[in-house]
Amino acid sequence: MNYSKDSRSEKIKETNKNTKKKKTKKAKVTAFRVVVIAIVIGVFAVCGAGLGIFMGIIKSAPDVATINIKPTTDFTSFVYDQNGVEIDRLSGGENRIYAKLDQIPQNLQDAVVAIEDSRFYQHNGIDIRGIMRAIVENLKAGRIVEGASTITQQVIKNNALTSDQTFVRKIQEQYLAIQVDALYEKELILESYLNTMPLGHGTNGVQAAANRYFGKDVSELSLAECAVIAGITQAPTRLSPIRNPENNWEKAKVILSYMQEQGYITEDERQMALQENPYENIQEVNQKFEKDSSHSYFVDAVIEQVIDDLVEQGMTPTQANNLLFGGGVEIYTTLDQDIQKIVDVKMADDSLFPSYKEYVINYSATIEKTDKTQVNKWAEGVIKSKDEEEIFKKAKQAEWGLEGGNKIIAEAVQLIPQAQAAFVISDPYNGHVKALSGGRGKKYGDRTFNRATQAKRQPGSCFKVLASYAPALDTGLLSPGSIIVDEPYTIGKYSPKNWRSYYKGPTTVREGIWDSMNILAVKTVDMVGIETAFNYLLNFGFTTLKESDKVYALPLGGLTEGVTPLELNAAYAAIANQGTYTKPVLYTQVLSRDKEVLLDNTVPESHAVIKPSTASMLTDMMEDVVTIGTGGKAAAGMKNMPIAGKTGTTSDNKDFLFAGYTPYYAATVWMGYDRPQSFTAGSTHLDLWASIMSEIHNQLPRKDFEMVTSGYTKTSICADSGKLPTELCKLVPDHKIVSDYFQKNQAPTDYCDVHVQEQVCSVSGKIATEFCPTDTIVTKVVNRHGKLNADNLCDVHTQDTVIEKPEDPTFPEWGEWPWGDGNESATPPTEGSATPPTEEVVPPTDPVEPTVSNTDDESGFFIPQG
Repeated sequence: MNYSKDSRSEKIKETNKNTKKKKTKKAKVTAFRVVVIAIVIGVFAVCGAGLGIFMGIIKSAPDVATINIKPTTDFTSFVYDQNGVEIDRLSGGENRIYAKLDQIPQNLQDAVVAIEDSRFYQHNGIDIRGIMRAIVENLKAGRIVEGASTITQQVIKNNALTSDQTFVRKIQEQYLAIQVDALYEKELILESYLNTMPLGHGTNGVQAAANRYFGKDVSELSLAECAVIAGITQAPTRLSPIRNPENNWEKAKVILSYMQEQGYITEDERQMALQENPYENIQEVNQKFEKDSSHSYFVDAVIEQVIDDLVEQGMTPTQANNLLFGGGVEIYTTLDQDIQKIVDVKMADDSLFPSYKEYVINYSATIEKTDKTQVNKWAEGVIKSKDEEEIFKKAKQAEWGLEGGNKIIAEAVQLIPQAQAAFVISDPYNGHVKALSGGRGKKYGDRTFNRATQAKRQPGSCFKVLASYAPALDTGLLSPGSIIVDEPYTIGKYSPKNWRSYYKGPTTVREGIWDSMNILAVKTVDMVGIETAFNYLLNFGFTTLKESDKVYALPLGGLTEGVTPLELNAAYAAIANQGTYTKPVLYTQVLSRDKEVLLDNTVPESHAVIKPSTASMLTDMMEDVVTIGTGGKAAAGMKNMPIAGKTGTTSDNKDFLFAGYTPYYAATVWMGYDRPQSFTAGSTHLDLWASIMSEIHNQLPRKDFEMVTSGYTKTSICADSGKLPTELCKLVPDHKIVSDYFQKNQAPTDYCDVHVQEQVCSVSGKIATEFCPTDTIVTKVVNRHGKLNADNLCDVHTQDTVIEKPEDPTFPEWGEWPWGDGNESATPPTEGSATPPTEEVVPPTDPVEPTVSNTDDESGFFIPQG
């Protein structure tokens, strides 16, 4: 054995080395254990948190015992005007008629199950296989292309939850679906769905759809008709059997195939159904339905607002619809029937619209071929007059192959006049909408497109007051008398242009409003800041604005989507109401059949947008729009009633608007084409506004606007400089001295330094130089920032025009020549050859007074006395 010192040292080193390895290994193991334990704890924490979140979502779901999946009420609802007079009724038969399952054909039940939820009778409320399939398909597509909602989930959505596509709602929906499936028989769940499913054109439920599309009871539907109805719900517009029968039939054929594959029908039954023509009478039924429609645009708007408010209170859209159409409620509206009659008469008066006319024509027809098969066709176009209706129809029939014995067995025509218009009038002090019109011409159907409440169009210059000047005055940046220079202007890459072809130079805010000057509005919004301007617009009640609207064209109405006449009117009503915005309301109360208050608008939602003094200043300036500015025609027939408002015309002449108000009412008119295109409206939109408002105000006593001027002082200024005027300012021909309001910290204290006296050459009209003869020089008051300034010197009299004085002492002094007075008949001598005059000319000893004139000379400047 080796016990040497070296040997012991080696052993000690080896031992120490092994010990270090063991310690390192142990440390690694410990670290690994710590990481594993941390991961395990983390997983449990996440799972625990997830479970907590999940349980929270479940606990916040509605109690399944409160879910009524079988609405049985079918009571008529009543609509009243502002005085409690009945104006309309809402019947369950209009868009929903409850049918028990034994009234609904088995084929229709099977068709809906086949296309909507093929494992409906097997699953427990949710379809796990369907969910997994949807996940795979969505992952493949990289987006949501397929859902997995069962019929039970659809019932929950229709009767208990909102239709918001959120993770929380989906979890609650699936949880409740399992509970509902355990609580109710499959047949009752299916019955509920068949009576609540949306089936297009404002129709809910299969019984109402059978009436709407086929004019028959649901129990009478054929197999093909069942497939037609079952296919609508997935895309009610694209699969409409009225507007898009070809698309609908393709879906119906898919449904029939599913029914055969799933064993609901035989192949022979499928083939027989394919031979049917379910659209045979559909256009005829639709024409009768539209003819029998009775609700006005106002009542349509009331229905939409009540449904929206019920949904906001927690109802689903289906529940809200069922309550209105079958719940026996009483709706008390804000309608003034006298005002509505005036609006309706004027909207029907063609003389108040552009003299030329166009019509959008919708033509639908059912064609029976010689082999007795039928096809449905639909077309849309534009005609110049009603006389062209038959020409259009014949052309379409030729396209559709109406020849060789084929014949039309049913047809329908809609003529929609263009240009179209919308009108809204309200009480600005309580937000009550007194009347409205959603369009001119015949109204085809109920709850159709309402241009007054649903058309989002560009507001044009109507936004200048709201986006630029209201915030600028309200934040203390500007006053009505503040000066902004109208000039070529670029901000970033944007260069706005005035609607006029020239620039005015220094201009007051007041003139910028009444003359609708674009440059001033854009400069103002730059001062205010886009964010501030945008937030003011939101406070004015606009709900259709987008983040993309935060651009410098904002005050000119350059919007992504646009705004509705209803919301534009409410914004101007806020100015009329001393700066307090009130949400426009179409009803005051909705009572249940048991007289319980379901909705209450007697104290409508309101908030301050601008200070009362700001509102008064805007009103005062917008009165000038009507008295001297772009909106003069709006005052026709108003018998000296004060009017304030703002015109709006888009740069491409596609939209014409006027939003204005009197001390009594606020009203807004829009005119344009349904499919936006340029046209010449002239002042017809103003004529329409004036014609309606003058008749409404005919018996009302004159009243002045209330003015709140606190924080403002009225001061006279020179409009060219924005400063206190001098005596020279008074000598300007158009007397540009104006009196206007200023916020006290903005009232001018310095005197005008723009208007100065200058020696002007009367020959050139420019600043005189030492070369101008004295008798051509006059004293004028000029604008030193205008076209006549120190850089604009006379270029007629120069060194080259001066004749050198002869050395002969017998020659008279320079300037004593007769032709020096501008004697055009005399010929000036040439150097060294002229003969001096025989009569001595003595120059006057007294200074010559400038010529006095009371009119502009060619240079455009006034020649004052002295």
